[in-house]
Amino acid sequence: MTNSNKNRVMLLYPAADAEQLVLIPLSLLYVAQPLIEQGIDVEIIDQRLEKDFFERVHNRISSDLICIGISCITGPQIEQVIRISEFIRKRTNIPIVLGGPHATLFPEQTLESGLIDYVVLGRGESPFLNLVRSLKMNASVDGISRVGYKLNGSVVINRDAAPDRDVCHLPYSLISRYGKPLTASILSSYGCRYRCSFCVERILHPNYYEIPVNDVLIMLGEALSLEPNFINFIDDNFLLNRRRVLELFSMCRQKNLLFRWVCTGRIDNVLNLNDDELRFLKANGLFAIYFGIESGSPRILELIRKGITPEMVLRLNARLRKEGIIPHYSFMAGFPTETEEDFEKTISMISRLKRENPQAVIWKINTYTPYPGTDLFDLAVQNGFKPPETLAEWGRIHFYSKAYAAPYNASL
Repeated sequence: MTNSNKNRVMLLYPAADAEQLVLIPLSLLYVAQPLIEQGIDVEIIDQRLEKDFFERVHNRISSDLICIGISCITGPQIEQVIRISEFIRKRTNIPIVLGGPHATLFPEQTLESGLIDYVVLGRGESPFLNLVRSLKMNASVDGISRVGYKLNGSVVINRDAAPDRDVCHLPYSLISRYGKPLTASILSSYGCRYRCSFCVERILHPNYYEIPVNDVLIMLGEALSLEPNFINFIDDNFLLNRRRVLELFSMCRQKNLLFRWVCTGRIDNVLNLNDDELRFLKANGLFAIYFGIESGSPRILELIRKGITPEMVLRLNARLRKEGIIPHYSFMAGFPTETEEDFEKTISMISRLKRENPQAVIWKINTYTPYPGTDLFDLAVQNGFKPPETLAEWGRIHFYSKAYAAPYNASL
């Protein structure tokens, strides 16, 4: 039986201690749109921007709520997820649903915390909609694809993969009270075709999938209505399919969609762009590309199956300097078996990149984090890594955490 008194969902985005650039909470906008299309009222509260976050959450808790959804990335966001969930638990028994990467990677552990009622695995658009429908109907959630819960004290996870639905219209009005964003993020593809041994992306999104170009154009038009300073294509590897990217910006030019933009890329993919193609992208707004280099050590690059060499990085660096496109480089340290000599090669590469291209931006050196299911995880365990056993412990072990050291590698 439908509970007609309940027709509202509250979505919360937790803060983290490492926020440098506050991006639009796309994860919440994506799961909100299908609910809105079904006539369900949705509200987003962003802890990073809300001055009186807990007061607002408290004031918005009422009997018309179907559930409260929270998005969470593994790491320091977890500390706020716990704090928020405990705050809600003291005031209401409204179901709490956790989605995002951490719920996907650790659904059992998350539910065992006793703070979360349901978890949503992978892309949340379809499973979260189906879960909300069932909760509204007071119906059983048994059998809902990619949803987990506890039943009679036991954890139940339905990992069956139902078809995902594409969302190209995003309800930006839900975050309008936070003002004009510096940047508007666009996700035009899911997953990655490469097999880096440390990367968790193949677990989160096992299959690489590109959103149709026409749908990306719709998203771009709506994002540009926010009047951001630039667009940020946050795909794991936006430049993977060169033909698709060139087609997209040819169509943008035809439709007079002119804007500045940044994106992610791989060293080899960008090297494969010829001069005319790279200059075409720059002429159509490209001004910076983000690269994960990870290490300056050839041995470590081979260990993690990065598929690049230091020589390729240096060649790319010189080329981008010539073309006037700013490269942003990120690195990691603390890989299993990494030595002081390996680390020194990373420092040497960073120095050379800056010396040869003063415009290059070096992000901090992150600490490698082992995730179950990745090929490098077992090697990390063999070298002394002890995986966290609770939700709270994962909040303290992450490459963004200032307190996190690599206990499995005493040489660094």
